[in-house]
Amino acid sequence: MKIRCLGSTESEMYNALARQHGTLFNCSDWLALFGDNVKTLGIFEDGGEMVGGLSFIIEHRFGLKIVRNAPYTPTCGPFIAVKAKNPVAVLETRRKVLECIVEYLEKENPAIVRLGLDQGVFDALPLFWGGYKVIPTYTYRIDLSISLEHIRKNMSPARRNDITKALRDGLTVHLTTDLDVVKQLCLVTFNRQQMQVNQTWVDAILFKYANSSNSYAFTTYRADDTPIATCFVVHDSKTAYYLIGGYSANLGHHGAGALAMFEAIKHAKELGIKIFDFEGSVIPAIERYFRGFGGALTPYYTVNKAWFPLEIGLKFVKRNLF
Repeated sequence: MKIRCLGSTESEMYNALARQHGTLFNCSDWLALFGDNVKTLGIFEDGGEMVGGLSFIIEHRFGLKIVRNAPYTPTCGPFIAVKAKNPVAVLETRRKVLECIVEYLEKENPAIVRLGLDQGVFDALPLFWGGYKVIPTYTYRIDLSISLEHIRKNMSPARRNDITKALRDGLTVHLTTDLDVVKQLCLVTFNRQQMQVNQTWVDAILFKYANSSNSYAFTTYRADDTPIATCFVVHDSKTAYYLIGGYSANLGHHGAGALAMFEAIKHAKELGIKIFDFEGSVIPAIERYFRGFGGALTPYYTVNKAWFPLEIGLKFVKRNLF
């Protein structure tokens, strides 16, 4: 088994495998948003058949090569069509893929690696053995096959009360076609939280990628039609992902964001999608907010590695800053 860059005629096969075994974040139309820095790789059996793939960004900062997930892309993969049936053979196949990733990255020799692995990767030992720090990250996922009543019942009392109060106070929520409304509310939120954001990527997602077949947004309005909270979701046929959202603190209402999110969850169910994924966060306040919607806590792994002198330097800087 080996990993290499795709040839000029291999994109169609790659995308077919990504749609079946990966997520929308593995597909070419998503990755194309982020320019030439994206490296898309195929996973090939010894006979030459492509069986999977992965992707990541290679960029250079301060003279250092950095490998990481593409912007707004939670996982790099890998995705793979495993033909083996025997449990041991399945485990060995998946491990061989990760061993190939380690070998490929060694050849690239980046100064820093930080990659999120697909949620289906439960065994990251080959990366651990390769010197990578394997760190669990968490998201919440709602099973949309259960009834809407059950979904609501699974929410925390606080989150249900937020939604009820928003409706009682006259707020309304609508499917949003003007994505500039989404952009402005998101930018307000990023600025308030002092989060750095590249507007180029936000514009690419909202105005180049998004269409009625792969995404949607819901926005909550006050009685005077002022938008105060929004929720933007991307999806494939299997999973809907909450990607970005925004809230106007000055004009807002405590339940406005929850109301928009609940409508987004309901809409995913109406579309026949199986899972709603909150694209989790380890920031306590955000994690607590997502937790209130009643999804199942779901771990996935990130892997990190840096040149030894750089790692020591980063630890020293962190100790002195914090």
